[in-house]
Amino acid sequence: MKIITRYIIKEYLKPFLLSALSFGGLVLISEFFRELNYYMEKKAAITDVFEYLLFNLPWWIIQVLPVAVLLAVLFSLGGLVKRGEIIALKASGVNLWKIIIIYLSIALVIVFSDIILREKVIPYAVKRAEKVRTEKINKKKVQEKTEYRNIVVSLPNNGRMTVSYLDAKEGNINRVIIDYYDDDFNLINQVVSEKGYWQNDTWILENGIQRVFTEKLFEETRFDQKEVSLPFKPKDFVYIKLRPEQMSTKDYKNYIKQLQILGIPEEKDVIRLYTRWSSVFSHIIVMLIAIPFAFGLGKYHSKVISFTFALIFAFVYWGVQAMGQSLGENGVISPLLSAWLGNIMFGIIGLVLIGRVRK
Repeated sequence: MKIITRYIIKEYLKPFLLSALSFGGLVLISEFFRELNYYMEKKAAITDVFEYLLFNLPWWIIQVLPVAVLLAVLFSLGGLVKRGEIIALKASGVNLWKIIIIYLSIALVIVFSDIILREKVIPYAVKRAEKVRTEKINKKKVQEKTEYRNIVVSLPNNGRMTVSYLDAKEGNINRVIIDYYDDDFNLINQVVSEKGYWQNDTWILENGIQRVFTEKLFEETRFDQKEVSLPFKPKDFVYIKLRPEQMSTKDYKNYIKQLQILGIPEEKDVIRLYTRWSSVFSHIIVMLIAIPFAFGLGKYHSKVISFTFALIFAFVYWGVQAMGQSLGENGVISPLLSAWLGNIMFGIIGLVLIGRVRK
């Protein structure tokens, strides 16, 4: 069985690697010509342009990986069926489930490889690509914004804070108003301060007033200094809009948390985070669909038919994924379901089809 396993893996890897690199190369070439006018306008050196494109190449390959997985199954397994090798294996007493398990095991390896690429390699590569684009092509310096004005932040327990000016680098804030409301949105507590600063992992406000409201009356207390517990640090305000592929899952979660602190809508990014993981497991879904189709082709197997099926499947699958994302962004379904809708639907179809394969 080891010889058979090595043979199947070898037959699979040839079309898989060829498809992945070919599609990735096509995307690279299309991106080059799509932005050719931009490169010429910036008078960018050809070496800088190709450095930018090559650092983006791992991300582009990841995008077309499910299609490469699909084509590799159709070409390799379909070829085994057409050449009568599957019949020979069955005649030798090899159950087809063993063949199916080999392919699903390959899918699991691709899943783990995809995770490593998304978490370790791609964030680094895409950040380098953006740095090349900014500094070498656009000829600008990457500058981190640390000063902000007119910030409104949501706080726990029905709270809200407004800050007129923030220096995140120095940890200083000016003209601060902190309001807390009851469940009926009546103001029950308010802190107004001329300025404040971050020290010893806490915020200290200066020259302020605290008001406690009871029905139509309020009590007012002045203070020179007051420690306040707030769920953020100065660096949490340093907001840099990033592409999802520039972040690992941990970084993306922190990014979403930062959006929530700053009161910036984060629903789309939550869906994108869930979609990242649903995309990783799409390789298994693709295998479940492709294996029974490859078995069913038999003598009718051809590369044209396989390629046509791959295109149709990709179009329908990503169409369902796009529909799920749209439903999630409009609040019709939950973000988690919107990201996994395509995998759930096609996973069920794949399990039904693979269950009908004659073992």
